[in-house]
Amino acid sequence: MSGTYSAAFFAFPAALLYLFAAFRQWQTLSHKKEANKPLVLLFGATASIIHTLLLAGSVVQHGGFNFGFFNVGILISLVISLLVIISSISKPLENLLVAVFPMAALILLIDSITPNSDKVSQLTGGLGWHIILSILAYSILVIAAIQAVLLYMQSKQLKSHKTSGLIKALPPLQTMDALLFEMIWIGMVLLTAAFVVGWPHITDIQGQHLVHKTALSIMSWLVFATLLIGRFNFGWRGITASRWTLVGTGFLIMAYFGSKFVLELVL
Repeated sequence: MSGTYSAAFFAFPAALLYLFAAFRQWQTLSHKKEANKPLVLLFGATASIIHTLLLAGSVVQHGGFNFGFFNVGILISLVISLLVIISSISKPLENLLVAVFPMAALILLIDSITPNSDKVSQLTGGLGWHIILSILAYSILVIAAIQAVLLYMQSKQLKSHKTSGLIKALPPLQTMDALLFEMIWIGMVLLTAAFVVGWPHITDIQGQHLVHKTALSIMSWLVFATLLIGRFNFGWRGITASRWTLVGTGFLIMAYFGSKFVLELVL
């Protein structure tokens, strides 16, 4: 579907809605307008519906699923957007949309003008569950990384005794910290489950081009495990927790998108 008029027909309005919602939330963060959470979530949800229609035409194909590089990008960006939208209804996470929505818009626009892989895969049994669990884990840990950036900025401002600007628009530091570790715990449970379910399907780690992906994924898991141990034993939080979160997510991004980029677009 990528690179066709039908892709652009869905991608451009969805991207505009995402960008409008992000801009409106940024106005709240920068104290230029009063908060209007329902409006932001409404525009974001509408964009996500259009995003889903585009995804259905790109990924779901006759005979299986197309998990090309850009298709996976629009799938994960949709999952991230939906998770933050739904979570924002009951938790103070709407500020994450300032980063989440522009990312989704950019991926949609790139996908609409870029040829995708024509390889179609079958999802059978445990492999399907592995992919679902991996996408959920990846999405939640990317959201955690965005939360970590905000927590880092908030901690820095508090250490500098600044009480205006970003600080006033964010929830209390303790709330931000608790939300971060809630995401990390959920992400780690899902990532561990993805490993357990997916491991039996590795029959030839070199022939399946999984060496780098597996090694980087394990490194990511170890980083997050160390962070959780540090939290439990030493009370790690704030700037320290943010740094470990960003490193762990960085390994996870390289594990999937780095390997897929090289295999599909370089080699």
